[in-house]
Amino acid sequence: MRVVLIGGGVYPIPPTGYGGTERFLADLQAALTAAGHEAIVVNQVRRGRQRDEYPFARALPGLLRSERYDVLHANSPVVGNRLAGRRLPYVYTTHSRHWYFRERWSHRWGYWLEKRAVRRASAPVALTARLARTMAAAVGETRRPIAVIPFGVDTSRFRPEWEARTGGAALGVGVVAPFKRWEVAADALAGTGLRLTLVGPIADPAYAERLRAAGPHVTLTGEVRPDLLDRQFATSDLLVHPSSAELLPGAVVQGLAAGLPVLGGPAIEGLVEPGRTGWVLDDADLTAFRAGLRARATELAADAGLRRRMGEAARSDAAARFSWPSVVDRYVEVYRAVASGG
Repeated sequence: MRVVLIGGGVYPIPPTGYGGTERFLADLQAALTAAGHEAIVVNQVRRGRQRDEYPFARALPGLLRSERYDVLHANSPVVGNRLAGRRLPYVYTTHSRHWYFRERWSHRWGYWLEKRAVRRASAPVALTARLARTMAAAVGETRRPIAVIPFGVDTSRFRPEWEARTGGAALGVGVVAPFKRWEVAADALAGTGLRLTLVGPIADPAYAERLRAAGPHVTLTGEVRPDLLDRQFATSDLLVHPSSAELLPGAVVQGLAAGLPVLGGPAIEGLVEPGRTGWVLDDADLTAFRAGLRARATELAADAGLRRRMGEAARSDAAARFSWPSVVDRYVEVYRAVASGG
């Protein structure tokens, strides 16, 4: 098949830094190519501003005129709605946290656009079963049932260094912003003997200072090179992901592939098997959530055998559920259904 993967016109593909959707598209393109399909990326970056998605979407029909393809795969709501307006069938994968997080008017606008893009798509895709249920409740009937297809992960890149793990290193990976709730993890691990290393771009400097003030056990690295990120995954003992609003956190899938037990709230539901690859803790009461994170982290820190058993189960689970060949197979099934019915 020949697939056109459409970016959002905000960040380059592959991204030079932050950009989860862009990293997904770059990896999906590589995986489709490895499976014998043709996959091209259509994307135009202007100034790296979020509103640049709109002029890119306006220009998109003209960019597509010279392309030969079997299916279009959109990944942002403005692009999806533009394609629908031109009656171009498209597969749509939603990457927006607005399904769960809508504090400002811009979030509510984005949520409206997401619902419209999903409703008009030839085949909508959710990253998790939890998200598919949320989408179905919000959107109602769609042209095809919502498919559930996760991100893939390269298990040859994210892998453990068991001998380097000593029980004292907790890792958090993601943007340093309040919705990630890193302060909950920082407070939970204070006084436990665990060091918390947070790796990711610092979007909110004031919030970053608040995290540093939590104590000397917290280190913020900012964004790091891929090889250094791989090393953090390989040598840490557990992954904490307290975020309040996620679709499918790539860091969690990477952590599982690296053999890390994962601790978090309902945002990691469906990714982590409680008691086997980590724990999903109720976060309705933040005090109880904090206490739960502390108890489970302390338990893991004290028991090398438990960390190893859970880590091996996590890695096995990641290989079975999130390998790129299996992700590609599921996407190709959706692509063929759209191409044959388009």
